[in-house]
Amino acid sequence: MLRLPVLRLAASLATAVVLATGLAGCAAGAGASGCTPQATSGSGSDSVIASGPFGTAPAVRFATPLDVSTTQVTTLRPGSGAPVVPNQELLADVTILDGTTGRVVTKTDYSGKVDASGSTGPATIVVNSTLPSAGLRKALVCAQQGERLAAVLPPKEGFAAGALGTSVRPTDSLVVVVDVRRTYLPRANGVNQVMGSGLPAVVLGPDGRPGITVPPSDPPKQLVVADLKKGSGAVIRKGDTAVVHYTGVLWKGGTVFDSSWQKGAPAALPVKNGSLVKGFVTALEGQRVGSQVIAILPPGEAYGAQGSGAVPGGATLVFVVDILGKV
Repeated sequence: MLRLPVLRLAASLATAVVLATGLAGCAAGAGASGCTPQATSGSGSDSVIASGPFGTAPAVRFATPLDVSTTQVTTLRPGSGAPVVPNQELLADVTILDGTTGRVVTKTDYSGKVDASGSTGPATIVVNSTLPSAGLRKALVCAQQGERLAAVLPPKEGFAAGALGTSVRPTDSLVVVVDVRRTYLPRANGVNQVMGSGLPAVVLGPDGRPGITVPPSDPPKQLVVADLKKGSGAVIRKGDTAVVHYTGVLWKGGTVFDSSWQKGAPAALPVKNGSLVKGFVTALEGQRVGSQVIAILPPGEAYGAQGSGAVPGGATLVFVVDILGKV
């Protein structure tokens, strides 16, 4: 398998999620054209004031107890760019408070230092079922990079009992203030390229997940890297950490042996030998964010004669990789 670092929230939020000056609020995602929010503003979220500049720990005020029956979300500071959609990954600073007492339960360190391991800095959040709070998932849909939002989560849409410690009662609502520092693409968005002959066929599902059909011919003996989509974002250089979605199949038989899509979250991969197999590093180096590439790795560029896990010895591998961002 690819050797993957664990994506997780900053340490201060790990147990919970495996996770401008106060202005008059507006519905979250307002101005996020074409996005359908899963939660809207209400009197509860509108009452939350979070003072202090974006990216710094806010001073949060609201009248207690603050209780809601459904998740509410209000934009305190607007963002810009494409709105967040389900299954997208983002980096955010997060402060969680008890809606009954107003006490801060946990928060990220607001250091601004992005650590690919997730041990410090902003939380790495994937807006899907890997985030075990239905309310927070709803609140983040249609958010934008640079936005500060306030969400109020009812107990039934918060976190599992005990996840935030024993001081939060099962009947307490939660107030969550989120600064969306960075959003990664949900899928490659580059310009489609003409595929050369003899390459495996790639068909994309509605969410961008690739299906790969390997031809019956013998595999190439040298590394092959081709663009399926050519992006225009930042260049991935050796030593960077790239955020990607990928699927890997065996040339012989076309069996999927590894897929971030199946795991439900993108992977943050250090682009360097020793962390990834040689051919995968070569395939990523020099690519731009937004690109989708297909890479055919002969055994010498992959796991050689010994193989690894589900990859048998001497196997040629085929990867389709969406380059979503750079940490």
